[in-house]
Amino acid sequence: MTGITNFNLDKTGKIDLHAIYDQPDPRAYYQTLANLNYRIPDAAPPTFREVVAARRAAALRQQITVLDVGSSYGVNAAILRHGVDLAALFRLYSRDATKDLSRSRLVERDRKLFSEIRPDKQMKTIGLDVAGEAVSYAEEVGILDAGLAADFEIRPPSVQEENALAGVDLVISTGAIGYVGPPTFTRILDCARGAPWFAVFSLRMFPVDDIASALSNRGYAIYRLREGTFEQRRFAGKDEARKVLARLRNLGIDPTGREADGWYHADFYFAWQEAESGPPPIKGLSPL
Repeated sequence: MTGITNFNLDKTGKIDLHAIYDQPDPRAYYQTLANLNYRIPDAAPPTFREVVAARRAAALRQQITVLDVGSSYGVNAAILRHGVDLAALFRLYSRDATKDLSRSRLVERDRKLFSEIRPDKQMKTIGLDVAGEAVSYAEEVGILDAGLAADFEIRPPSVQEENALAGVDLVISTGAIGYVGPPTFTRILDCARGAPWFAVFSLRMFPVDDIASALSNRGYAIYRLREGTFEQRRFAGKDEARKVLARLRNLGIDPTGREADGWYHADFYFAWQEAESGPPPIKGLSPL
């Protein structure tokens, strides 16, 4: 399997990648995204690590629980907790590296690998995604400490899910905004014992106003990184590019030098309780 190359467009104008998000193992996911020059999980970690360090300092402890919304096969956890990079993950699940492996042998290989590389032993990772196969795989091989296969847009968490979310310190995301909104984030807050911080990347084509308003109603201050955006992946073709550029222009967003050059671009947002003392932990943030 070398990934999927023929796509339909979903209602947002993006190519529909559901076929790769919920397979029994990550091969199609990584092989397809490698072909699309997917890169935001490599761009996001420096910012995430700054936030993690600040969250630990504020909590006066090293142990931290991170919830990744839209975690899929645990790519952000693999990078943040296990110290691999995206290029290594692409190689790990490439056709050449996996062509002779059954799923059971792939699980065995990955379980051994990720148990041996875990530089950040004080980070607990929880993945939330509607893709049950993806979450299950990441949990089975130890990339995630816990996986929640759930859609909090349409239902509240179960008692078991509430317990898993109770200790969350930090909520991150690199690609879920636009598919999840206020219900997911408010339901996470309903479960949390404390007041988790939020550090999320959102494609510029997806306004975050409703999410920001929901968090603000819960006492949060929301910030956006003033300068610079983050490339997510290149457009899969002319149809996707045309739809996305039209959507951006309808929103009054100038794609010149960004999406007009053939790449999705994301903004970074940070939120914490207004009662938190001092300036936000990331330089270059402005109130939304």
